[in-house]
Amino acid sequence: MPSAGADSKPTFMKAPEDQIGISGGVASFVCQATGEPKPRITWMKKGKKVSSQRFEVIEFDDGSGSVLRIQPLRVHRDEAIYECTATNSVGEINTSAKLTVLEEDHLPAGFPTIDMGPQLKVVEKARTATMLCAASGNPDPEISWFKDFLPVDTAVSNGRIKQLRSGALQIENSEESDQGKYECVATNSAGTRYSAPANLYVRVRRVAPRFSIPPSSHEVMPGGSVNLTCVAVGAPMPYVKWMAGVEELTKEDEMPVGRNVLELNNIVQSANYTCVAISSLGMIEATAQITVKALPKPPSDLLVTETTATSVTLTWDSGNSEPISYYVIQYKPRSWEGPFQEVDGVATTRYSIGGLSPFSEYEFRVLAVNNIGRGPPSELVEARTGEQAPSSPPLKVQARMLSASTMLVQWEPPEEPNGLIRGYRVYYTTDPHLSLSMWQKHNTDDSHLTTVGSLITGTTYSIRVLAFTSVGDGPPSDSIQVKTQQGVPAQPADFQAEAESDTRILLTWLPASQERITKYELLYWEGEDGVQHKVEFDPSSSYAVEGLKPDTLYHFQLGARSELGLGVYTPTIEARTAQSTPSAPPQEVECVSTSSTTIRVSWVPPPAQSRNGVITQYSIAYQAVEGEDGAKHVVEGIGRERSSWEITDLEKWTEYKVWVRAHTDVGPGPESLPVHVRTDEDVPSAPPRKVEVESVNSTAVRVSWKLPLSNKQHGQIRGYQVTYVKLENNEPRGQPVIRDVMLSEAQETIISGLLPETTYSITVAAYTTKGDGARSKPKVITTTGAVPGKPSMMISTTAMNTALMQWHPPKEMVGELLGYRLQYKRVDEEKMNTIDFGRNDHHYTVTNLHKGATYIFKLSAKNRAGLGEEFEKEITTTEDVPSGFPQNLRVVGLTTSTTEVAWDPPVLAERNGRIVSYTVVYRDINSQQDLTNVTRNTNITLTNLKPDTTYDIKVRARTNKGPGPLSPSIQSRTMPVDQVFAKNFRVNAVMKTSVLLSWEVPDSYKSSVPFKILYNSQSVEVDGHSMKKLISDLQPDTEYSFVLMNRGSSAGGLQHLVSIRTAPDVLQSKPVATNKYIQDGKFTLTLPKVQTSEPVR
Repeated sequence: MPSAGADSKPTFMKAPEDQIGISGGVASFVCQATGEPKPRITWMKKGKKVSSQRFEVIEFDDGSGSVLRIQPLRVHRDEAIYECTATNSVGEINTSAKLTVLEEDHLPAGFPTIDMGPQLKVVEKARTATMLCAASGNPDPEISWFKDFLPVDTAVSNGRIKQLRSGALQIENSEESDQGKYECVATNSAGTRYSAPANLYVRVRRVAPRFSIPPSSHEVMPGGSVNLTCVAVGAPMPYVKWMAGVEELTKEDEMPVGRNVLELNNIVQSANYTCVAISSLGMIEATAQITVKALPKPPSDLLVTETTATSVTLTWDSGNSEPISYYVIQYKPRSWEGPFQEVDGVATTRYSIGGLSPFSEYEFRVLAVNNIGRGPPSELVEARTGEQAPSSPPLKVQARMLSASTMLVQWEPPEEPNGLIRGYRVYYTTDPHLSLSMWQKHNTDDSHLTTVGSLITGTTYSIRVLAFTSVGDGPPSDSIQVKTQQGVPAQPADFQAEAESDTRILLTWLPASQERITKYELLYWEGEDGVQHKVEFDPSSSYAVEGLKPDTLYHFQLGARSELGLGVYTPTIEARTAQSTPSAPPQEVECVSTSSTTIRVSWVPPPAQSRNGVITQYSIAYQAVEGEDGAKHVVEGIGRERSSWEITDLEKWTEYKVWVRAHTDVGPGPESLPVHVRTDEDVPSAPPRKVEVESVNSTAVRVSWKLPLSNKQHGQIRGYQVTYVKLENNEPRGQPVIRDVMLSEAQETIISGLLPETTYSITVAAYTTKGDGARSKPKVITTTGAVPGKPSMMISTTAMNTALMQWHPPKEMVGELLGYRLQYKRVDEEKMNTIDFGRNDHHYTVTNLHKGATYIFKLSAKNRAGLGEEFEKEITTTEDVPSGFPQNLRVVGLTTSTTEVAWDPPVLAERNGRIVSYTVVYRDINSQQDLTNVTRNTNITLTNLKPDTTYDIKVRARTNKGPGPLSPSIQSRTMPVDQVFAKNFRVNAVMKTSVLLSWEVPDSYKSSVPFKILYNSQSVEVDGHSMKKLISDLQPDTEYSFVLMNRGSSAGGLQHLVSIRTAPDVLQSKPVATNKYIQDGKFTLTLPKVQTSEPVR
């Protein structure tokens, strides 16, 4: 065996084949060989090497062989044996093929013709190119392709180049190497024909590179990081690299295509970075600037250049060479431990800060801001604002009488002195309506009390005090009053009110230390002009007023009383109680479903008097009455201005309960009463369940189903859509047919008019008023083979209760006729009679038909596939009088004057038509006179009979043709007047809580009517055949009357009555033995005490 790589003799991989060509056409012989070393291919014609302008040898690219191409062909001259020789150093082999050339007008029948050859085509690189070719001939020719005179081998392209069934050549993801001249060749046993050649050009798009995302410049903090992104596009796509000056930042062998991201970390100095994009069509570049920024330095030379009582003006120097975005001024009172206040966005280096407090020390500092951030602050500077007149009055002003004409006035300094207080002025007058300048004035230094003398006794004075600085007077205090009457208390000072809750206000004041107050008197009222309430209480410095209304304004005045009289009331002060939760829910709550998953809720606020504060928000709670999610959900935070809200994401076609409540800041009020609302219908989201399909015959199938799951119906199911479509090779063919089943309760339907032995796909969907829902999974069924069509049939009836049937085979007979099946029944019967016939039977006589009856006959023909379509016909036989009498005549009820009788209709075969009425014939057996009564029913109550009398009773049936025979008679005796239905009604046993009653029922009494026992406005019913009853749940030691009555009598029922008294509850505990042993022949028992006034027997 030769070793690997050893020399070997040539062998043919592809040898030339015989060809029949056309004069003026083309012939190609292909020869390929393999061996080691690679063999050389030579072509010979008649022993000589081929040579002619019309002969061309085209080598394969891989050197495996060549193609001998002859064009244009010449008759006689080119007809020859052509020989291919493969030669290498080891050996030589030969093969040959014959060429026949025919004239165009002498071609044999069936010679291939090219119906459509390839056309010039230009395709963009990487797109799909299709070279078309269609040929005809007999037998059908095979199509092959040549490119640039070499055969196209689709096997070496990994499926990129493929020949379609139509003969066309499809080239996917085209390459530049696919460009060339293509020929389509049609070959069959008659010969070979070439198409005209067509060129395929593969166009390559060429676009110079450009930046789609050029790099962008950035400013960064020292030590910061940034990513620079550069994206370039073009055709071909360019390579992208980064450079810093002349330094290459991207390695040559790692250069990416299209996109390059440069990561820069710990940046300490500014620099430029260049992105370069290179392709065969050129090179472009773009530069990004990275600037390292620093925070600004603190401003310098901060100075206070101007002060007023409420403002300070500052100036400073920038202290920075780089541009500054703006400045921030920070300041605070010097004694304040908290954070600085800020003035942001100051664009200049001089600024006045207003809104400061007079005569106060402040600290100031400034910092600079650039686009990197805030720099450090400057040094602090301090400044004091200027003085101003006080802006508030002295506090806690009090006055009391030292004597009948001298008063002591006290106060505390004002809260906002705005400077150094130089002194106080006390104003006083007996006429507070005068302007302050008309009041008497008493000046004092900066002490906090003074005396004012020479007052008129027995008068009320009004007093006001103000403080002054070097700049001017502050505002005067509120007026206080004092009586110039020794021993009468002064007006309570610093009277204040504060709400402690929604129903309570706390009043406080300063108690006068020197005065002998015995009581305080408080006046208060609601609003501006509410009812005034007066309260007295013992000396104190505070008082809580309780039981007030929430969120309501109240007014208060306080006076002090001593043994010598009532002092002056304070001026009126006011306070509002705190808010509470609303005490009533929102009103007029209404709910409307706006879709299958949303509900709009609307309301009006609670009544004003029930809000107890400002309504801050609303909340809505909702809960499904039935459904998958039974939890109660709450929507919070609905704005106070809203009067409606939409609840979303609800379950479809589901009933909800909805509540609304209002909230104040304190909390929520009560819920409104629940409103019930149902979301809208929607289409069902689930298909009908348990869809089953069965073949009925060759042209019909039965489809059955169950309702969709109840929680997926989303509405009231109005009907179903059954859709069916024919299948071929598991693919739908033709349009689907939709059949509407418009009954909501329908759960099956028959689809008829189908094709025999055909496969169908069937789906079912339920629909509501909103449309049809989800479809069931398709059920596939194949109809049975074709069955015969309808036979034709004639029926003629006779007077002898028979019917002669004659029939003919079906017009549409498929397959071999095997026989017939006849089914028939009365329409009012359940079961069909079935008779099978042979193929040659064509008539039959049905006997024993009933007169006056409607029959249904069904006849079907039969083949191997089964029974065919039924011919159906109804006939009605002629009516006659009944030939039989009513059956089972019986008595079903009796009283003294009535007898109720019932019976069954005559036997079906003897009715002879529809029974229209019954005649009951009856007589007293002692009389010869017959009485009659007519009814349409099968029962009757005979009335006005004599008591205790025997009657003879018969009945006959009637059709429209007349009456039938009378039935055999029965006899019945009415009840006697006495002891009508029961006798011996008595009490059998009496217990503490129950009574056993009994009675006797005569043998002659027959009744379906129950008895009734009445007692003490209660009643129980007893079966008409019972003869005793235990009545329980009675009270001990109580009178009872029991009435036994029967409701069957026309007189309203006869009655029996007994009266009893239940046993007393005498012994409530057991008797006790006094001694365990018998003594002197005696055994002693101690009986318990009896709770009764009656003598104990």
